[in-house]
Amino acid sequence: MWSQVDIFNSYIADGNNAAAADAAVGELLSVFADNAKLAKAVRNVARTYNAAGRSDKAMELWMCNVDNSPNNVNALLSQLDIIYSYIDPNNGNDAAVDREVEKLLTVFSDEPTLPQKVHFIANRYRKIGKYERAIRFHKIVGEKWSNNDFATLSKAAVGGLHIALGDDETAEAILDNLIADSNDQRILPRAIFEGIGQAYYGEARQGKGDEYYRKAIAAWERIIKELPPSRITPQSYYASAVCYSQELGEYQKGIEYYQAIVDNWPNYEYAWHAQFFVGKYYEKLRNSRTVPESEANPKIEQAYQAVIEKYPNSKSGPYAALKLGQINFQKGRWVEAAMYFELFVQKYPEDKRHSYVLYYLGQTYEKMGQLAPA
Repeated sequence: MWSQVDIFNSYIADGNNAAAADAAVGELLSVFADNAKLAKAVRNVARTYNAAGRSDKAMELWMCNVDNSPNNVNALLSQLDIIYSYIDPNNGNDAAVDREVEKLLTVFSDEPTLPQKVHFIANRYRKIGKYERAIRFHKIVGEKWSNNDFATLSKAAVGGLHIALGDDETAEAILDNLIADSNDQRILPRAIFEGIGQAYYGEARQGKGDEYYRKAIAAWERIIKELPPSRITPQSYYASAVCYSQELGEYQKGIEYYQAIVDNWPNYEYAWHAQFFVGKYYEKLRNSRTVPESEANPKIEQAYQAVIEKYPNSKSGPYAALKLGQINFQKGRWVEAAMYFELFVQKYPEDKRHSYVLYYLGQTYEKMGQLAPA
């Protein structure tokens, strides 16, 4: 059967054998009608047709799967392919989508993944900027499967879509309702983080103004303060820290949030970056004379030492080793300076600053009176 599919593929690849490709498909359907994996093969062929610009043949085969193999997962996926084919920013057919979604909900009513599938349909509309249509399908998920995780994700997504539409008031009401009705849902922190917080952040990145960074932080703060701790909690701290430090220039506030991550979630995937940023932003505060050197310098050194001790293999390791070498060199602590420069040279040989550090290391050995290694 798969060889028959490959025969079809070869005709499609040739580009000049449409009739032969169609004949190969006819043979696939007749000769292998009883094959248990025919629905999968038919869907593969349909997608190949669609990619080759023959959407009519693709539609014909997707419909064949739905009608002839309704209990097969590839029939469900083919029904989704039909729906997606009608969702187009230029030549879409919303009436056809509504019709085919109704068929999806009827024919595959017992399918446990339906909430996810309808949620994805809504996301397709969001990607092409048809926010009202996206809201329509997210609301179907929220109302039809109210106890499903995707209902919670969809409700938050509706809030984010209202933000995109400029209706922050409705978005805030949705956020309030989600938290009030949470009942300790494990998916809720993620729903708020992505659906509301990231929606505000996205608007800020589109140039809507700093107030949207602050609204994003406010949404993430509610995860931190009002919901039980979860894996999203350190992510909310990190995202807030990025907004404060990188977007709003409020370095001290950013440091506070980065420090909370390294203190409480040292194994968080970006804890190494948070530790690095503590040192980096204390450098900025010192250089701008916002914080006196006597206060900032010990914090900088401690932060970079923590990077080396806790996250030596992170991307921040080379910078931390270099800075610690320079700090100790400036203080005349030649042994410590040499140790960090040597660490850099041995552990990060591919770093572009390698020759620069070798020069510093040579100077350090010279200061120590060790002329041979210098």
